[in-house]
Amino acid sequence: MSSHPWYILGAGSIGCLWAATLHQATGKSPVMIVRNREHSINENTDKKAVLTLTRLDKTESCHPVSVVTADEITAPIHQLIVCTKASDALTAMNSISPVLAKHCNVLLLQNGMGSQEAVAEAFPAQNIWIGSTTDGAWIREPLHVHHAGQGLTEIGCFNRQPATAFLRQFQGFPLKMTASKDIENVLWQKLAVNCAINGLTALFDCQNGSLLENDKKPLMDELIDEFVHVSNTLGRPTPESLHEKVYEVCRLTAANHSSTCMDARLQRRTELAFINGYLIRIAEKEGLKLPAHQQLMDRLSQKGVRW
Repeated sequence: MSSHPWYILGAGSIGCLWAATLHQATGKSPVMIVRNREHSINENTDKKAVLTLTRLDKTESCHPVSVVTADEITAPIHQLIVCTKASDALTAMNSISPVLAKHCNVLLLQNGMGSQEAVAEAFPAQNIWIGSTTDGAWIREPLHVHHAGQGLTEIGCFNRQPATAFLRQFQGFPLKMTASKDIENVLWQKLAVNCAINGLTALFDCQNGSLLENDKKPLMDELIDEFVHVSNTLGRPTPESLHEKVYEVCRLTAANHSSTCMDARLQRRTELAFINGYLIRIAEKEGLKLPAHQQLMDRLSQKGVRW
């Protein structure tokens, strides 16, 4: 691990999971950067706080962290993990740009596609690493995170720079990680699943497994068919049977609520602009119409779901 402290932008489920895991692995307290410290640590105005991690085996551990706002940071940041929503990533990065060290390592862990390119273009002096994670986590209350599912985080770089050197510092890290030679394709494959599942779970306010029911599955199939059409037009590889892959995800996560569903339920802005919305924008550039995706977004808007 680097001798420099780790900073984490965002105190949501993935941010808290990584903060707890970093402390567990290094014994050093990470610094969590939040927009509003009082909201993030249950009205405790002290910068020092304790993060609680409920592990997969239901045991709990406590991890000291520092919680600060962007304007309170004075030391240069050399190691940063961005765990904000996709829509907030660039704004959050801009808020700390004055204290980012040149060649700072930045790991982006956002859903969907589009936000990563925006950050990479805006910060050419930094080493921007892109992560795609399937770890499951949810927040019980501020600074209390449940690790709900063991996943894998694949890390790469848009310029094909090998991620092996960056990952070397994570040897023995409790979360599973691997280097990807083509992170853009990894993001695209995950986008395929998210386009089929996330928006529909928000529309119907349902668990993932409910999408296999007869009144919802035909809508999901239409979304999948449109994704395959776009993917084939772009010459991108898609899973051999995307339908079966999506069905399998629905079965394996049948009792789960997607992050989009939970955001919609809590009237928070979703990341759909970087999921289905991203696919629609890419399709338009190719002159393609995606009626099922557009209808989904229209129905979500009518329901009051924001993105």
